[in-house]
Amino acid sequence: MSEFDDAAQPASRVAGCMFQVVTHAIALALGSVGGILGVQFAEYQQNPEIFKRPEGELSRAELIAKLDASQKAYEELLKEQGQKEEQAKTELTAANKKVDDLQGQVTKKEEEVKVLALKAKKSANKSAALTKELEAAQAELEALRVQLDTALAEKAQLEKDLSFSQEETRMARQETDVARGETVDAKWDGFKAEAAVQICEKGNRNKLAQCKTEVSSALSSARATQYKHCLRSGQAEPRLVKADLKRTESFEMPRWGEWFGQNSKFTEDTWYIVFCDPTLPEAQLSSDLPSGLDEEL
Repeated sequence: MSEFDDAAQPASRVAGCMFQVVTHAIALALGSVGGILGVQFAEYQQNPEIFKRPEGELSRAELIAKLDASQKAYEELLKEQGQKEEQAKTELTAANKKVDDLQGQVTKKEEEVKVLALKAKKSANKSAALTKELEAAQAELEALRVQLDTALAEKAQLEKDLSFSQEETRMARQETDVARGETVDAKWDGFKAEAAVQICEKGNRNKLAQCKTEVSSALSSARATQYKHCLRSGQAEPRLVKADLKRTESFEMPRWGEWFGQNSKFTEDTWYIVFCDPTLPEAQLSSDLPSGLDEEL
């Protein structure tokens, strides 16, 4: 049995149950994100415009909207859990200060009792006043020790609560990371599908097949990395643009723009992609937590 299952920790167990209920509720309400991009993902790739789900058929736009909603829900969960962890740290800091203060008071009172006891022992005639003072000091010492024991128990519980909260934060971060990754992957597949639709508009079956093959080839893993970096760094989604076929030598490629494919008759001097600033760092999940929390994990 783990320390979090102990009957003396009902608050921790309830918090853990609530956390699991919330994460399960998000997954169920949003159609189980893992299911969307898991077992049935091959079907999505075969026909990216329509995706069959138990609740019915989803268009690519609907699928991405669902993934976006999932990502936002998990990000909110991570934010809330981070706030709870910050509160737990604050309470533990206060508990540590209280323990230190009481420990100091106990030590001081123990010295006082020793001095009074020594005086009483050396006194030839035990005065009532000295005896009363010693008894009062001993009573105060005992009360302080009780307070210290209580404070130590509270501190130990808060340490366990904080450890539990940190584990929940890790879980929330993991769920958020998965949701973000699935959203980005789905949007990249949507971008590829849309590119094929836009570029390969006309022609017979063989011509359209060749066009789609060349479009797919141009959308390499390197470009997938570029595209996903834009989303993960919080910048605008890359866009596919058709250039003016009558462009002159004065044409200027937008900053971060690239020709889609100059080795294809379908895209040469016709289509280009506008990416984002590749030098900007990608957003880190730890930045969603209150300052100083991630270092503790």
